[in-house]
Amino acid sequence: MVKGRGRPAGIALETAKGQTQRWQPVPQHLQRVNFESYCNWEADLTSEQLHPPRFTREERQSYARRLLAIPVALFLAVTGAYLGLLVLVLAAPMLVAVPLAVPCGVLIGMLFILGHDAAHNSFTRSRRLNLVIGRLAFLPSLHAYSLWDLSHNRTHHLHNNVRGVDYVWEPKSPAEFRAQSFARRGLYRFYRTPIGVAFYYLGVLWAPRLFIPWPFLIRRGRLVYWLDAGLVLGFLVLQAVGVIAIGAQFGHNAWTSVLTGMILPFLIWNGLMSFIIFFHHTHPTIGWFPDDAARTARMGALSGTARVVFPTPFRQLVLGIMEHSAHHYASGVPLYHLPGMQAALEAQGGILTWQFSWRAYARICRQCKLYDYDAGRWVTFEDGARLL
Repeated sequence: MVKGRGRPAGIALETAKGQTQRWQPVPQHLQRVNFESYCNWEADLTSEQLHPPRFTREERQSYARRLLAIPVALFLAVTGAYLGLLVLVLAAPMLVAVPLAVPCGVLIGMLFILGHDAAHNSFTRSRRLNLVIGRLAFLPSLHAYSLWDLSHNRTHHLHNNVRGVDYVWEPKSPAEFRAQSFARRGLYRFYRTPIGVAFYYLGVLWAPRLFIPWPFLIRRGRLVYWLDAGLVLGFLVLQAVGVIAIGAQFGHNAWTSVLTGMILPFLIWNGLMSFIIFFHHTHPTIGWFPDDAARTARMGALSGTARVVFPTPFRQLVLGIMEHSAHHYASGVPLYHLPGMQAALEAQGGILTWQFSWRAYARICRQCKLYDYDAGRWVTFEDGARLL
């Protein structure tokens, strides 16, 4: 299901019957709103004179209201579940431990989502507590907190879907793809297959950008980047020592304990994260922009995102992270208020929403290979080659 949303001229979507559906310009009631002004409502609750809000001031304050006891209890509960399941994985025989690594990886993802909210200073009402929770919640996923803040808050949210700036699932143009080496073209092709999607986050985002502040990628190094990286490295060492020691109590050698207690859950988490961010910003009707001016003109904070509807159990496990249109519209809104705000946004129209199915996922992977930035449309590898 795709709810109405304007797209740039030339964008086409292949329907289930093989027909082509062209999208009309953005409705007038959306063109009047500068969505960038409301990326964080807490910083803009009174700036209503220039851009008519889509919500009343009271509604915006209600959505942005942060709690204390409930989010702290949620963090402690998920942390306890992760630690308890980790011990169970290390105690179980290999044939049982391997399947248990899957929910263990999911719990790492849940902790990361809580840390993501804390990094936006939206999880609890205390900024200091958010800084502590964010850093602790990021440890099992081996993310340096300040590097994530740089990559996500200060790059992705300010410039989502902008060519050359936002590197999260950034598509190559046909010319850029042809100019790459044979190996890089092969890797790019693999990442944009239904199976290859799962490996993207680990190799393209986490290892080069979110673990260590590599100088060849981060031009302006800061001490906090290295301190947070040191915290993650210290945790990794302590985790390895603890996992090996606990596993030994149940007769497992070091390799088995590290594999089932660390490597497999970490890989499961990375695959889950890859899928989630792919769904957030990849769809035949989601455009990419040549620069920030084009993004602002096309209201990219909303037009560059999608909400994918999954079954209720999965939506609960990912703690509202799929309410992504609402999150980009107002990143200061806590995850526990996102479902209500997402529903309100969708009621006003202009939001891309589609029901997940494996068939739809395969079709998106088939169509969204390269991006023709001149025409503002996705093309397949074959169509891209014909454009050159």
